[in-house]
Amino acid sequence: MVLVAALLAGMTAWWSLAVRRGPWAGPGPAAGPATGAGKQASGAGDQHPTTADVPLLLELAATLLDAGLPVNGVLATLAREVAPCRGLQPVVRCLDLGIDWQRAWQAAPAELLGIGEALAFAHLTGAATSGLLRSAADQARRSEARRTEKEAAELGVKMVIPLGVCALPAFICLGIVPVVMALLPALG
Repeated sequence: MVLVAALLAGMTAWWSLAVRRGPWAGPGPAAGPATGAGKQASGAGDQHPTTADVPLLLELAATLLDAGLPVNGVLATLAREVAPCRGLQPVVRCLDLGIDWQRAWQAAPAELLGIGEALAFAHLTGAATSGLLRSAADQARRSEARRTEKEAAELGVKMVIPLGVCALPAFICLGIVPVVMALLPALG
């Protein structure tokens, strides 16, 4: 009983450490001190964004806009605090220097261009676009779900031959051969 409790305590400690160092972890003490021109030591800050991150990042941007941050402040906060958005730092610097929106976003990773497209209207007009960002997040989630369903359907088709190659010999060995072996003494 004590061994089980110790094992559960150890797994809980491991899990909490893993969650703190997860892909959304900021530049906390686990990442090490900043070095050079704002670059971090290798660690938790080396996350690369994926297209699956975009809906959550759009929701986060909408929440930051609702909290009263301007668009440039939202981008700066995302670039500074969210590990997969570290690639937005050149965009923030370009916008701070007065470079136009389209040109500044040329420096962004391709996976994060959806954020730029969603925030472009807010940047150009100054209108409150948190509702648009949330609907863009929903659309991105639906698109990702459709893509995942398509890949799952393709996987089912691709698995027919390997499963047939593995299952057919097993069926013959376990289903046909014993019946034939049982019938052989009756025939002779």
